[in-house]
Order: sequence, then C-alpha cells, then structure tokens
Amino acid sequence: MFYVSLGMQLFGMAAVGLCLFAGLKNGDYGRLELAQLIIGSFVFYAGTYLKGKYSAS
Repeated sequence: MFYVSLGMQLFGMAAVGLCLFAGLKNGDYGRLELAQLIIGSFVFYAGTYLKGKYSAS
C-alpha cells in the first residue's frame, strides 16, 4: 500500500505542476487547468492520507 500511496502523491504533484506550467505559458487558467488542479490536489492528499494511515499500523 505504501507504493500505491506514493504513486498517488507523485501523480498529484505532477498534475499540479503541469497545471502551473500550462497556466504560466498561456497567461491564464482555463477549465481544464482548474480541473487538473483540483483532481491533482485531491489525489495527492488522498495518497498522503493513505500513506499515513497504513504506515502507523
């Protein structure tokens, strides 16, 4: 479960990073970037939660 949660964290960071660079390149954030930011943040924090939950056991 550790590797699944770590993968989720990496995916979330990558999604948010791509959103950031796309917004900086275009000068504005569209709906796609907003959705990417929200989903990426959710996946990152879900991975962090799972990593903490299963590492304490």
